Amino acid sequence: MNKGIIGIVGGMGPDAGIALSKNIISQTIAKKDQEHLPQILYSVPESIPDRTEYILGNEKSNPAYRIAQILIEMESIGVRIAALACNSAHAPQIFDVILSELNDNYSGIKLLHMIRETGIFIKEQFPGRKKVGILGTTGTFYTRQYDLINESGLDTVYLSEADQRILHSAIYHPVFGIKSNAGKITEETGTIVNNSIISLINKGAEIIVLGCTELPLVFSDSLYNDVPVIDTSLVVARALIKAHSPEKLKPW
Repeated sequence: MNKGIIGIVGGMGPDAGIALSKNIISQTIAKKDQEHLPQILYSVPESIPDRTEYILGNEKSNPAYRIAQILIEMESIGVRIAALACNSAHAPQIFDVILSELNDNYSGIKLLHMIRETGIFIKEQFPGRKKVGILGTTGTFYTRQYDLINESGLDTVYLSEADQRILHSAIYHPVFGIKSNAGKITEETGTIVNNSIISLINKGAEIIVLGCTELPLVFSDSLYNDVPVIDTSLVVARALIKAHSPEKLKPW
């Protein structure tokens, strides 16, 4: 039975899409090339408006329409299950429009929801921990989209507005930010992310979620002291494998 191809909507930013693709490979049980799962990374960053700028009202074009178009194009060449390599794209004003566009075009593609998958993952893997600290863009911060994990019985903890502005600069700053230094992590960015994790732990967080798919490029460890740090790109990669070919998913 042809299970179709796994699709990744990348370009948000470009490194995040590549990271998700690599995570699918690293989490798949395979001894040779031919045992890996089929996947397509569709990365056209210039055509997708910035998600955070749209959420904050600084961008008029909803990125949902281009994202939905990409998904429909991928479906036409065999993609049956897909995910977005961007946390901010899961804000309701974007994600819900994507789903509506897919429905209007009679799409049968299964689009996973990164945030819901993260809540499920935490509940399954860390049942004794409830308070979850969220790091992400200012768009993610203001929409409180990670409150969706409350469905899994978890409580969310956020930075103060002042600390959030500093964290956002680690992602978007034109000189030292992640987006302006592809393939390189600056000292300023590393310090900001580290301090942000400490701030959330000081507020009682028992787990840290890197709720921007570019933050794991800065902090790649799975623990900060004894506090688990969750890479949402890794979570959704595992969810994609499980949905496509559960027998190919490596044990956690």
